[in-house]
Amino acid sequence: MPLPLQRTQTDPVQDHVRQPGRSHRKKLLTNTLWLYSLQGLNYLLPMLVLPYLIRVLGVGNYGLIALAQAFAQYFTIFTDYGFNLSATKRIAIAKGDDDTTVRQTFWGVLLIKATLLIAGFALLLGITFAIPAMAAARTAYLVAYLSVLGNVLFPVWYFQGIEKMKNISIITGVSKMLTVGAVFFLVHGPADTILALALQSSAPLLAGVAGFAVAVRSNWKGAALPAFADLRLLLREGWHLFLSTAAVTLYTNTNVFLVGMLGGVTEAGYFSAAEKIIRAAQGMLIPLTQVLFPHVNTLVKESPERAVRFVRKSLLTIAVPTFAGSLAILLCSPLLSRLAFGFSNATTNSTLRWTAFIPFLVAISSTLGIQTMVVFGHEKAFSRILVTAGVFNVAFAWVLIRRMGAPGAGAAVLATETFIVLAMLWYLRRIGIHLLDRRPA
Repeated sequence: MPLPLQRTQTDPVQDHVRQPGRSHRKKLLTNTLWLYSLQGLNYLLPMLVLPYLIRVLGVGNYGLIALAQAFAQYFTIFTDYGFNLSATKRIAIAKGDDDTTVRQTFWGVLLIKATLLIAGFALLLGITFAIPAMAAARTAYLVAYLSVLGNVLFPVWYFQGIEKMKNISIITGVSKMLTVGAVFFLVHGPADTILALALQSSAPLLAGVAGFAVAVRSNWKGAALPAFADLRLLLREGWHLFLSTAAVTLYTNTNVFLVGMLGGVTEAGYFSAAEKIIRAAQGMLIPLTQVLFPHVNTLVKESPERAVRFVRKSLLTIAVPTFAGSLAILLCSPLLSRLAFGFSNATTNSTLRWTAFIPFLVAISSTLGIQTMVVFGHEKAFSRILVTAGVFNVAFAWVLIRRMGAPGAGAAVLATETFIVLAMLWYLRRIGIHLLDRRPA
């Protein structure tokens, strides 16, 4: 597709981007440090809760919590509708130039997400009444839906777009500390399974209420309600990104369900424990994605070639530490399993070994997909790759789980993530964006 048009040299915003200076670099560094200062805490606390819940509740009850949370994640993706990327991109481009567009985007996205939240809750009720196996655990699924409400309220996409990462870090960090403390204080046995789920679901809810209040204060500057045509445009811009994020669930949350369905809740508990360890490692990539995405969008406004050079440099910077981290997970899987269960579990050990290099592959695919394909307007191709990968994973996992149990799901995810990286590299080279060498874009 055509590259974005350049601004004229008389545009003050363009001049600021052309010569970012010390203040712009300082802002990028500050945003990164703020996110990393609390990102470790955000993932350390759940990892402390994991072995406690497994010991107190039992692997089976912990597996039930994992299934309910995985099912709630489908509705989180549904209500996000790709806005964490599309709305972030729109706000990042408009900020400083068009305050009305920023406010209209803010209120329009919230209105759409609220509508999807209500529709999702009605769908959840219908499913739990229609499927007997889920009806028996309806309370767990309804309690887990509280996290979806919190996700709708928390406008992460807005804070990313205006590059105020400090707000995200403080709000999510404080909410998780409060709820983790409550888990240790109030959860003492299998009878507290629903309470444990409620406390974990309340973390995003508390963060959502606080984040919503902070964002509303900064956007309450007169009427800027979107017209119906604006809402349609928001939906159209987010559609392919919604398909992409929905496809990701076909090789993340769906695998938990497949393991539970084919192997039982205990096997799902073992798989979920290993998956949480891997997700904690992946979580350290989130600050980089949140900081780099609006920054690369800003660079593209001035010079697509400069943006490609920046992404190429970022790819190397991200790849080296994530490869080292993945190698550490592979070598230390028995120790990590012992930390989770109090003993070395063969199922979790094997699953960790199969999924050890997922953080490395996700780091590469995030840079290729989100920071490059999405930024340069290739959302449709990005979506097609992830949808294809999701379908591939479900078919592959179904076969491997029946033969290998939980480790089979890990093997399926490894194959899927490898396919995604190779497909994105092929597509970018085909359109002339070379990130693995120094040829001009």
